[in-house]
Amino acid sequence: MTKNILFTILQFFLFFIIFAVGSLLHPFNLHWATTTTARATHFFVPDGLLLAIGVFLAILVLQALRKRLCDSTWTIAAFLLAIGAGYAIKLGFVTKDIF
Repeated sequence: MTKNILFTILQFFLFFIIFAVGSLLHPFNLHWATTTTARATHFFVPDGLLLAIGVFLAILVLQALRKRLCDSTWTIAAFLLAIGAGYAIKLGFVTKDIF
């Protein structure tokens, strides 16, 4: 049980760091305009989210190949917590001033 919790915490940090780095470095250079006002345009940069989803799916595939599906719920929990924490601190959201 403690091993599962430790791996969940490590996976949480893995997903969170990948989400943060991808959101700050913009490796795919994707921008989704969310709102535009007279003074600024607000973008969402999904690069970090896409990278985190890719790593998440790779981990799930590896767990399925190793027949360790009992660990999948812990991986899903770590992923959802990391994405929720990233959205809470507004990772991926960029504001550009027009002036």
